[in-house]
Amino acid sequence: MNPFELRRTEQELREALQGTALAWVLDDVDAAIAAGVPEEKILRRRPQRRGEESRGATPAAAALRYEAVDRNLLGASEYEASRKRGTLVIATRAMTDQERVQLLLDAVRRVLVELPEIELETLKTLWAQPDGDDGRRSVAEGVVFEPAEGARSSRSWTEIMADRVPMERRERVSHLVAEVSREVQR
Repeated sequence: MNPFELRRTEQELREALQGTALAWVLDDVDAAIAAGVPEEKILRRRPQRRGEESRGATPAAAALRYEAVDRNLLGASEYEASRKRGTLVIATRAMTDQERVQLLLDAVRRVLVELPEIELETLKTLWAQPDGDDGRRSVAEGVVFEPAEGARSSRSWTEIMADRVPMERRERVSHLVAEVSREVQR
C-alpha cells in the first residue's frame, strides 16, 4: 500500500471503532503511537578538529559534540568498538503509516478474536468442578476485562461475552484482519 492508502485505511479503521463499545481501543492505540517506537542507539562524541574550543561552551553547543548513531547501521565489530567508547541509549522514533495501521489491526484482532477465546478458556476452567465439590458454589457466566486502577481513560473497559461472538464470526474477523495485514505489508 502506498502512504495515501495507508492513511485512508487507518482513518476507516478509526471511524469504524469511534462511537462503539470498542472506542477505548483507540485510546490505547493512540497512547502507543504517542510513545513511539524504541530503538537502541550509540551516543558517542563526534571527532573534534585541532583548535576547536570546547571550554565555556553553551549546553546547546556541548550537545552538538555528540551524535546518536543507529545501532543497525554499524557492523558487529564497529558496534562493539562504539559501545566501548560510547553509551548505549534508547531513543524513540515516530511510527510509520504502515506500523500505525498494523497496530490498529492487531488491536482489533486481539479484542474481537483473542479476548473471546481467552474468556471461553477461563470459563471452562471455572466451570470445571473440583474434586469434593458438592455443587453449592455459584457458576461464573461471564468475564469482565477491566483496566488497571488509575487507568487514564474512563472508557478503557469492555465486557466480552464469548457466547455472543460465535466461533464462525471470530474466525471470519481473524481472516479479514489477516488479509488486510498482508495488504498493508505490500
